[in-house]
Amino acid sequence: MSDSTTEVNDPVSTTVDELKALIREAEEALGSSAEGDEIEELRERLRDAVANGQNLIANLTDTVKRQARRADDAIRSNPYQTIGIATVVGLIAGYLLSRRSSSGAD
Repeated sequence: MSDSTTEVNDPVSTTVDELKALIREAEEALGSSAEGDEIEELRERLRDAVANGQNLIANLTDTVKRQARRADDAIRSNPYQTIGIATVVGLIAGYLLSRRSSSGAD
């Protein structure tokens, strides 16, 4: 499961870094007297970045849907274990929250 998370996070951080760099370059180009060729190159790179972002969003959507289906299948195939786990998590959360609120009163 962590492999698919790593596969998703790497393209996301790469795309975000590329977009930040493009925005910096665009701001510099707008601030200076940029030539038409530079502006056209920036436009093309921005178009590519938008296309990459759209592809990334489509891939993320597919991954989330696939993981949701896997979770649903696991819950449906093991309903009693799921109820037990949810109960334990709820009890732990309740205990931790009650400790936090009681320690705040001191």
